[in-house]
Amino acid sequence: MSKRSVVWQHFIVVMDDAKKVECKLCKQRFAYHSSTTNMTYHLKTAHPQYSTSASAASSGLTQTNLDQNSPISEKRKREITDGIVDFIALDMRPVNLIEGVGFKDMMKILEPGYTVPKRETVMHALTAKYENTKEKVLESIKNSQAVSFTTDMWTSLRMESYMTVTAHFITEAWGLQCLVLETKQMEENHTAATIAQRLGEVADKYDIPGCKRVAVVHDNAANMVLCADILGREEKWAGVKGIRCAGHTLQLCINATLNQDPICRTVVAARHLVAHFKKRTKARKGLKEKQKEQKVVEHVLIQDVSMRWNSSQTMLARLIEQRWPVTAVLSDPNYTGKNERNLNLTPAQWDMAEDISNVLKPIVTLTELQSEEENASLSATIPMLANLKRRHLALVEDDSPTTKSLKTRLVEESDKRWQVKDRLFESSIYVQAAVVDPRFKLLSFLDDAKRDVAYINVSQLADRLSAEGDSSTPTDEEVPAPKRKKTDKEREIDMLMCGDEGEKEFQGDSKKEVKYYLQDRTKVDAGPLAWWGKNEDRYPKLARAAKYLLSIPATSTPSERIFSKAGFIFNKTRSCLLPENVDKLVFLSHNLKRLGK
Repeated sequence: MSKRSVVWQHFIVVMDDAKKVECKLCKQRFAYHSSTTNMTYHLKTAHPQYSTSASAASSGLTQTNLDQNSPISEKRKREITDGIVDFIALDMRPVNLIEGVGFKDMMKILEPGYTVPKRETVMHALTAKYENTKEKVLESIKNSQAVSFTTDMWTSLRMESYMTVTAHFITEAWGLQCLVLETKQMEENHTAATIAQRLGEVADKYDIPGCKRVAVVHDNAANMVLCADILGREEKWAGVKGIRCAGHTLQLCINATLNQDPICRTVVAARHLVAHFKKRTKARKGLKEKQKEQKVVEHVLIQDVSMRWNSSQTMLARLIEQRWPVTAVLSDPNYTGKNERNLNLTPAQWDMAEDISNVLKPIVTLTELQSEEENASLSATIPMLANLKRRHLALVEDDSPTTKSLKTRLVEESDKRWQVKDRLFESSIYVQAAVVDPRFKLLSFLDDAKRDVAYINVSQLADRLSAEGDSSTPTDEEVPAPKRKKTDKEREIDMLMCGDEGEKEFQGDSKKEVKYYLQDRTKVDAGPLAWWGKNEDRYPKLARAAKYLLSIPATSTPSERIFSKAGFIFNKTRSCLLPENVDKLVFLSHNLKRLGK
């Protein structure tokens, strides 16, 4: 029996009947009398995607001949190569993935006429895409009015230090944009002067003028705080604000609160208890059994990590949820030895753990809100802290001693770290950002005198920014993009949304703009940026201040999220990446998703 026809790739002879064949694809059987006609016809009608090879066989071509004689166009080859490059960049895959046998076999099936290019070819294409995306980043920043920065350090598997810098700004259409500018190896000591110099080089590389540089958001490390001070004294960075990451600052407040006795002893005891279940296989097995018996949700315990925000609260909350299965395991000799039973918390410690978790829970929510890239979150920092203190951290008669201690210390720490009682608090950039956020513009957390000072400061900022904008007449090469004309419906909506307070009277006067802005009761349905997108024409000077202040993120989380991505890129399969290639992969992975391919 000859099986030279490629049709036999999809059929087999039935074991107990040599006069029948079975289709591998659908298991249908056919009579077989030395001819492959029935099989070829079946492929053509039932499985047309495989019929080409069968037709080729009938004309005397082998599969190899077919592949060689079915070339694809150069355009198609470029499209596939571009797709591979996008796949590597967007999903942060190692470039040597294309050299794998499995990848090449897959490509033969998907596109038999395509030959996977060499690694050097793909790296060349990645470099070209990097340069093209960099031009888009430059153009986006050029069209922005104000830029804020976040930065921090991370270390690769080869113990090489890298510094990632991200830029934040509001687009002409009032969208918040976050782009990676650079990920560069730091061979020098991480001194404040070195970091300041690197930030200056990055800002200059992207042609960001000094008047656009608003703030640098960083953690609470001494070198980063000093770096912001150094930048503030430089001409190109004059007026730049150093913003301590709200997430780090909240975590410092929490750490200081949990360090009190006997609270710290309860947290340590909980940590040891969770570690026992993490290390002992028998204990984990017992926990699953007790969860089923008691019909408790089958969650694993969570170990807190010093470098992970809010992890202590998360650990305690999960432990409280699993209290009775955990207690049952510890009291069961089948799973726990005598010398391990004292790991269980005392009733007083269980109560204290619950108090700690309940007090800290809203702060976890606050940290999460502050860390969202899509929100103009600096403006919400002080108002949300004020609400937290007024509604959640206020002492009440029924509070336990632990709860009172926690609340009191948290208020003291937050006031100290955000300088709430400082003489010039109303002049802080946090308060100014709250003024241009229509949700918090009434500044209910300040008294009348301080509120007036805050409004005057924002009015002066609006005048300064408008003067700078008017004085910078564009050159022929820097003609600003024309504004999109509003549709008739949009103009009608604007007309209906406007009050009757004599709008023309205050346009061009920042103080009057602030006055009527404060009286404006237009609803904020989709956040402050969407509100300003609809009302920019009504308050043109104040809108400049809004773009300036709302561009500042409250946390350095955007840079820290890059660490996770960079760690994924710089794993053991690609730990020999050159620093410039690390920069390209991090840059492309982040920015392609925001700017498009």
